[in-house]
Amino acid sequence: MKALIQANYEERLSRYATLLHGTEPPGLAAKLGVYAQLLRQREIHGDRLWKIEPMLYPLMLSAETDLHLATARLLEDPRRADGSVFAFLSFCQKNRENISWAMGTPPVDVLDAQVAALESHRSTITAIMGRRDRFFAHLDKKYFLEPAQIYDDYPLEEKAVIALVNAVIGVIGEHQWKLRESANFHVAEFFAAGVENMVRNLETGRRQNYPGQLD
Repeated sequence: MKALIQANYEERLSRYATLLHGTEPPGLAAKLGVYAQLLRQREIHGDRLWKIEPMLYPLMLSAETDLHLATARLLEDPRRADGSVFAFLSFCQKNRENISWAMGTPPVDVLDAQVAALESHRSTITAIMGRRDRFFAHLDKKYFLEPAQIYDDYPLEEKAVIALVNAVIGVIGEHQWKLRESANFHVAEFFAAGVENMVRNLETGRRQNYPGQLD
């Protein structure tokens, strides 16, 4: 029994690591890096960013939606999806005594703190799920008639979404570290650097090909 539970635990953790840190297709960390850096470039350049390249605006909105959907997939109600991180943490709590970390059995307070860390973002989770369920996955009649209303009914702060995603990555990362005292490289930084370089190259190209447009 203990061996089966441990194997189940490690298999689940491995799947989460791929969903978070994979690059083919890009995982949650990669999506976070792209989105967060696009926001940072907007802070740096303001509306001038859209002069550097008008396509950056729809790209940022697409990256935002992609991040929301990927996050929602991991934070489903555990009664609906066994792949939810909440379901994983519930499994860990129920089977704690049959799970082994490098330093022994997972402490109750650590697992409880992980659940609490995610629940502290409940309002953000609710808004992401609302947008996903009523607009992106299934279009309610209300939002068919008034698409922009979804943003008023389910408001989201950009920084709150980033904080939630980092919380998810942190929970899984803690399990990885406690299990083997090792964790995945946070690929968000690599993708963020790529976006920064892209904007810099686009700005250089705009200046060369269309002199005076950015002045």
